Amino acid sequence: MSVEIVEVQTRRDRKRWVKFPYTHYRNHPQYVPQLCGDELAYFDPRKNPAFEICDVRLFFAQKQGEVVGRICGLVNSLETEKLGRKRGRFGWFESVDDPAVADALLDVVRNWHESTDCAEMTGPHGFTDLDIEGLLVDGFDAVPTVAGSYNYPYYAGLLEGYGMRKDVDYLDYRFRVPQKPGFLDRIGARAEASGNYRVMPATDKKTFRKYVQLLWPVLEKAFEPLYGVTPLTRKQQDYYTKKYFGFLDPEFFEFIFSAEGELVAFLAAMPNISHALQKARGRLLPLGWSYLLKDLRQPETVDFLLAGCLPEHPTGPVTAVGLKHMFETLRKRNVQFVEGNHQLDDNSTIHQMWERFEVVAKRRSRIYRMPLPKVADSGDGMHRLTSAAGMPAPPLP
Repeated sequence: MSVEIVEVQTRRDRKRWVKFPYTHYRNHPQYVPQLCGDELAYFDPRKNPAFEICDVRLFFAQKQGEVVGRICGLVNSLETEKLGRKRGRFGWFESVDDPAVADALLDVVRNWHESTDCAEMTGPHGFTDLDIEGLLVDGFDAVPTVAGSYNYPYYAGLLEGYGMRKDVDYLDYRFRVPQKPGFLDRIGARAEASGNYRVMPATDKKTFRKYVQLLWPVLEKAFEPLYGVTPLTRKQQDYYTKKYFGFLDPEFFEFIFSAEGELVAFLAAMPNISHALQKARGRLLPLGWSYLLKDLRQPETVDFLLAGCLPEHPTGPVTAVGLKHMFETLRKRNVQFVEGNHQLDDNSTIHQMWERFEVVAKRRSRIYRMPLPKVADSGDGMHRLTSAAGMPAPPLP
């Protein structure tokens, strides 16, 4: 039975592309479905400013009219400027367990990237590093965060059978909130006692919105050298602010200022809503909103979303200040678990730090890479930016 590849051109096509995972993972105990309305809006060029800087192609595979896989190919123009070459990205890859389907999807994106002189094809990525990225390769028994990824175990075999190889791995930790102050609290207390840094809470929505606007320049400078990070336009910053920060609890954000009043670091977390989204099954109505509201107000788990520190400040002590206050908040709110964010697997310092907590789950996800023949592969890691992680780690005592 032949595989037909269809490029998304119409609203109906886009709806079929978006909806495939809902049937592909139906009733799967670990899969976390996104809200269908949000997904349709996210892949609408009229609504998502990422389409202004990304050349995007959406494709789905079908057999006898039934969708059996999907993929997104894209080139981020700001990433091209940053790297000095074109990196072809692929993302949101889904396929039934059939190499013919996976190969056909990867072929159409690869051929497009080759025709536009891309040096390599890497993924799974999103438009930016704030999107879901990475293919899960270990930890399939754990429910991911809403920003995490889940896929069937056979996916790695499909990509590797196509000839793709590991570029980088990320590790995610789930650990129990310590009920008593520990080593991070001590490091943070010493740094705070120096008088050089202080946490200023956002006590109202107006202050929170002001601090969030200050957050973006810190994030851009802190994340600039990291693997796969692309600059954000002002429209994208405003889009993410409205999409994510508008409904989050300011109490789970720590803003660290210098003695001179400059925002130098931040730590952002949100209530874990994975189980609420599973119950909602991709819809807010009729009861999805109630599941989400409950977990937002009374979270058992929080997800560490983002953390950043200006490079001219000592990242270890400054981050410890934020973590000290964050753990105080989590204890006060009776939060039991933390889901750490993506950390590159060779960042041994932060992995040693998380391992000092009571780890209850660990997941590994992978970005794959394939050099394209338009540009010769140097063989010396030309694709890498740095092996630093997204969250700086305090020094271990």
